[in-house]
Amino acid sequence: MSTQPNQMTSSNRNLDFTEKISSRHGSGEQERNNRIINSTIAYLAAFTISYVSFNIVTALFAKRYHLFYKLFFFKVDFTQNYDLWTVEPVLKTFISGPFFCLLAGILALVIQKIYRKRPGIQKTFWLWLGIHYLNFFCAEMVLMPIKNTGSQGINASFLGIVADYLYWEDFAKLIASIIASLLLIFIGSLVAKPFIQITNSTQHVVKNENKIVYLFQTVLLPYFIGSAISLVYFSDGSFILNLALVFCLFVIIVSIFINALKNRMIMIYRLPETGLIENRFLIILASVLILMKIFLNNGIMF
Repeated sequence: MSTQPNQMTSSNRNLDFTEKISSRHGSGEQERNNRIINSTIAYLAAFTISYVSFNIVTALFAKRYHLFYKLFFFKVDFTQNYDLWTVEPVLKTFISGPFFCLLAGILALVIQKIYRKRPGIQKTFWLWLGIHYLNFFCAEMVLMPIKNTGSQGINASFLGIVADYLYWEDFAKLIASIIASLLLIFIGSLVAKPFIQITNSTQHVVKNENKIVYLFQTVLLPYFIGSAISLVYFSDGSFILNLALVFCLFVIIVSIFINALKNRMIMIYRLPETGLIENRFLIILASVLILMKIFLNNGIMF
């Protein structure tokens, strides 16, 4: 392993450690395009997993407490027999999905730390997965004070339904929503440095101008592309929730940019990578999305 003194000097020691890469392939334009595509693939895969698993966990608890009717990949239909909507079944059913997302998000961010020398798309995927799970939990909290006017005044989030059954005042819901907004900023600060460490070369992050370009390619563009695709694909789900997920995630994206630019000590660990598009990852993602549309679009009962 060898360091690169010329880069260390020019960056005024803002890079702590760099591992030299041998035999890098492809032009700068190809590398840029591949970086955008791979991050977008990881974004969509992570978003799909978080969205679908949220509904599956909720459906399993709803089935356990006799509130379940049908599971779609984009939502859960609950029984219309409101005699079954007593306090314990409602609380345990509607709190299960959000808190599963909280725990899964924390676990995903812990796992991404394992990929210290082999970041690539695996590290990118675990980063996006942790972000999406935690963003899902925060979006549920942000929506707590909001009522879904199209559903006879029912709360727009599952945590809002829980709060209603616990007789929370509107002020308490508003405080929870504000706390969730601050938590979004904190999540961005946690993942800013790991995103920077995915880079193939110190030249992408040695200066703030380089960081902005790199984060634009790795974080911002995948956010725009992935959000547009997911809004269309999951359009049959809750419109308010889908919109809240996009806006809450944007807060995290802004926080990533701010904290990445403030961070003056960046460590980059690398093993040689081809930098090619992860075709296998792309094929698996496309296949899963198609299969869900075929088999789960009309819902299943169990």
